[in-house]
Amino acid sequence: MNAPFVELPFDAWKEPSLVIEGTHSAQEICSLKFMARFGRPLFWTVMESTPSIDQEEVVQYAMSKLELRLEDTSRDIFCKFPLQKLIPPLSVRVDLSFELNRDEAVFLEGLLVASSMRTVYSVPKHQQYFRGGYPSEPFVAEAAARAIFTWCHAKGLGRTGSTLPPAEQIEMIIATYKTNIPSAISQWLELGLIDQGTREELVVRMLCTLAHDIAILKNPDHEHVNAVLSGVSGDVSFSQMIRVEDFLRALISEKYIGDVLDARPSNLRGEMLRDAFKDGYVHFTQFVKAGDKSTITDEAIYLLFLRAAAIQGYGNMASTDFVIPVWIPTNNSQYPDRWSMSAIFIQVKNRVNKQFIPIDAQETFQFFTRPQMQNGRKLPYITIVMELGNLAAEQKKAPQPEVKQASTVGRTKRKGQQAQRKKNPVQVSMPANPTAQRQTRETTKQAKMPVATSPVCDTVQRIPPPTPADVQVISRELPQTTRSQALHIHPRYEIAIKGCSSLVYNVIGDEDKSHYSNILAHKDMLAEHPRSEDRVEAVRRMKPYWVAPSSYHWAKMNKESRLGAEVVIADNNNNDDDEYYENTNEEAEEDLVVVNGYSDTEDAGAGDTDAEDVS
Repeated sequence: MNAPFVELPFDAWKEPSLVIEGTHSAQEICSLKFMARFGRPLFWTVMESTPSIDQEEVVQYAMSKLELRLEDTSRDIFCKFPLQKLIPPLSVRVDLSFELNRDEAVFLEGLLVASSMRTVYSVPKHQQYFRGGYPSEPFVAEAAARAIFTWCHAKGLGRTGSTLPPAEQIEMIIATYKTNIPSAISQWLELGLIDQGTREELVVRMLCTLAHDIAILKNPDHEHVNAVLSGVSGDVSFSQMIRVEDFLRALISEKYIGDVLDARPSNLRGEMLRDAFKDGYVHFTQFVKAGDKSTITDEAIYLLFLRAAAIQGYGNMASTDFVIPVWIPTNNSQYPDRWSMSAIFIQVKNRVNKQFIPIDAQETFQFFTRPQMQNGRKLPYITIVMELGNLAAEQKKAPQPEVKQASTVGRTKRKGQQAQRKKNPVQVSMPANPTAQRQTRETTKQAKMPVATSPVCDTVQRIPPPTPADVQVISRELPQTTRSQALHIHPRYEIAIKGCSSLVYNVIGDEDKSHYSNILAHKDMLAEHPRSEDRVEAVRRMKPYWVAPSSYHWAKMNKESRLGAEVVIADNNNNDDDEYYENTNEEAEEDLVVVNGYSDTEDAGAGDTDAEDVS
């Protein structure tokens, strides 16, 4: 039997070109009529063929198609999933990928194709499964966002919440977003429906989507939200552009957002982030996959901005996992183009001490078409490292091989550092002074290393390690930048977020950390073993994989070791080894946010008087 034909028309509009650069205003880009031209021709043809139809009715029609339905009601027993009303719209918004080796997951994805507008990209010859997804269709993404809001509105307010003032209603709805969306995805993962190989990226897509929607709901100028909550007929539009500051405020906790907005560029002297992006906007309701490096350019970012899409990185793109388009109007123009586009680059980590790769948009991707804007300013960009750190938490809980006679060498130094950290809860490094040029070669090398990945941030003053749950604004030692060189440098604002809890993310509720821990947990092959832990230990001794101390019970060592094996002669005269074992068992850092700043040794005392040279 031949495989089904899936090659169908897409991006087929009444005109050969769907867009022309520089001719579409910000207001037009956010309109339903503009969004309907992308993707399948279903929605724009309905609007064109029936001029009298209300565009909101077309959105309601799209929302009705984002539901799980079975024409054969006798098979309803197979369509029972937790919070299943959220499956289609969340599949659109956060790009859920389903397991190919689970019958339930294959059935669910087929059901989404049959009833919920999911697209089939390819069916292999064996036809055991298919490759599908939700392509870039801003109209469908807008319908999905409204479907999620409708569900959270009903769930959060219930029968009595609608009588509360609008501000209280919004908080109740936002709390429903924060709790139920990660809970739903956690449950679907637990059932084996979602591909577990994309957990970290899935969490980031969910965090950014929550921040986007919550920023819309918290915007006091959004008349649609107030109209809906006041009982006036209307619909909330989630395709409106959001100020960069509002997006960051929704994403990052109140404890740290002030330090983030006050950050300065890490690669040259410049203004604070809040000033550099005061006119910047993000505009995305969906994530699309990048196929190659050409997607990470201002030309492609501009075109994806028109489609309200953010980018997921491709496999070979080592330094960046996500790119969120940012529009910074040039000369107050309301018509975006490639020369007014910047971005937020996001790098994801879920490993202890995983290598941090600095993101240089121009050097790595040649992102910007030209080095400066029409008025002489360089377009700034933001880099965020999200170190989710779930494995650090798991290792912190896991039993470690005991070292009975640990060396005291180095303990005094560490205790002194701990006391200094308690004395100074928020560490902010001072600008480097001219004498820094006389530091040793090794210290210079350490000072130039990326600070986001090390518990000790080396600057000229050698500030102490960061206290858990504290902010650091770090000045890194970099070569002096001349005015002519600065003209070709785009200001880079570096942020590192460690952890995945309400302490650092504003979109995570105080009681919802467990949902993210469940999503991020790397479960081994014995996670679903049906019997007690002592039986699991017996299986570990069969060595399906090697882990301490279970896999080394059969050996005796002549010295204490990290394997937890039995010791024949405990001769611990080597203090250096004991200190190393002690260091390897130290607890992982807790959640915090680090902001990197630039320091010019020659202009350390100049303050901000030269800011105009590079801003």
